[in-house]
Amino acid sequence: MEERKAVEKSALDIRKVRESFPMLQKKRNGKQLIYFDSAASTQKPKVVMDKLYDFYLNEYAKPDERHAFSQETTEELENARKKMAGFLNAKSEKDIVFTRGCTEAINLVAGGFERGLLDKEDEVLISALEHHANIVPWQLACAQTGARLRVIPINQQGEIELAAYEVMLTKKVKIVAISHTSHALGNKLPITQMVAMAHKRGIPVLVDGAQAAPHMPVDMQELDCDFYTFSCHKMGSPSGVGVLYGKKKWLDKLPPYEGGGDMTKEVTFSSHKLAALPKKFEAGTMPFAEIISCSTLIDFLDDLGRTKTEEYEQQVLRYATGRLQALDRVRIHGTSGEKEPVLSFEVDGMDVKKLEGFLSDEYNIAVKAGDLSAQPLLKILGVKALIRASFAYYNTEEEVDIFTGAVEEFIRRKG
Repeated sequence: MEERKAVEKSALDIRKVRESFPMLQKKRNGKQLIYFDSAASTQKPKVVMDKLYDFYLNEYAKPDERHAFSQETTEELENARKKMAGFLNAKSEKDIVFTRGCTEAINLVAGGFERGLLDKEDEVLISALEHHANIVPWQLACAQTGARLRVIPINQQGEIELAAYEVMLTKKVKIVAISHTSHALGNKLPITQMVAMAHKRGIPVLVDGAQAAPHMPVDMQELDCDFYTFSCHKMGSPSGVGVLYGKKKWLDKLPPYEGGGDMTKEVTFSSHKLAALPKKFEAGTMPFAEIISCSTLIDFLDDLGRTKTEEYEQQVLRYATGRLQALDRVRIHGTSGEKEPVLSFEVDGMDVKKLEGFLSDEYNIAVKAGDLSAQPLLKILGVKALIRASFAYYNTEEEVDIFTGAVEEFIRRKG
């Protein structure tokens, strides 16, 4: 039980943390909620929802108007942009484009490349670990331009084959689009190395940080990628907020993904002039209330300490890994090395969808089972479905004990 002792010694005050999340206090049929589905979306701190409620109740106005409430909203919105730039260690707040989610951010870049930066015979590289949201947009872009989508291979532990990647980095490649960490397996990709390898050949890199940004400090100057995307609802904000970080030279090159109000500075029936960065990518009325409340989330995470939350999550992950590995018929997929707090596994001879239902119905435990929006990856691994337990800094070793005990009971009943 050394892992459990490590968790107990954590610098994070887990009791105080859990009190910040009202949903964690919910019960169903007398069972306390155990939420192990944070890779899909995290629970929300009360302080964030209080800010959203207060804004709608006492401050609400659309930004960029002349009246006083609008001016206050505009100031809060731009402060949120500055705070997000600091959160990512971006050079400027102008490098931060707000979107409605990570998927939209990837589509913004893929759509921009389709409209002006991809031609027939060009190539786009993605990895075999990608979420469907970092596959389909590039398929669409390639279908429209005649470019070719190529897949960087992995080994059976879900690790990138770097030698193969290096060979694939030819002059035909116009962009590399890869995950920072695997949403399905949790594996951390060697992003800094992969970016440097691409940059040696003048190739830009988009990093899908949907699973990394919620769990570790992310530094754009250190990673040096050209684009970085993530969804804030996976960090604890309300839904509908995403972020695209982009280096200025690439944001300048990209044509807009969509047109509408607020992304132009002049419009006639025959032409238009685009607004300056980052506004040229923010067409229409953005989810500004949610973006402003996301600013409160950054304060909340900073107060907790990003290094503390990361260390705590890793302790919980190690403890849960040991408990699951001790169960007969359970096989965990993914590397045993560096990974985010995700465990995806199968149970020999058993339907993981039935296990998912059992955990929910009998124990009020929330997990995810199925193809995990990673159908190509699962084919490579030779499995039809996996069950994924994903943790956050508000989970505990006691919850892990209940979870693994429930899995063991399911195996005993069905076996």
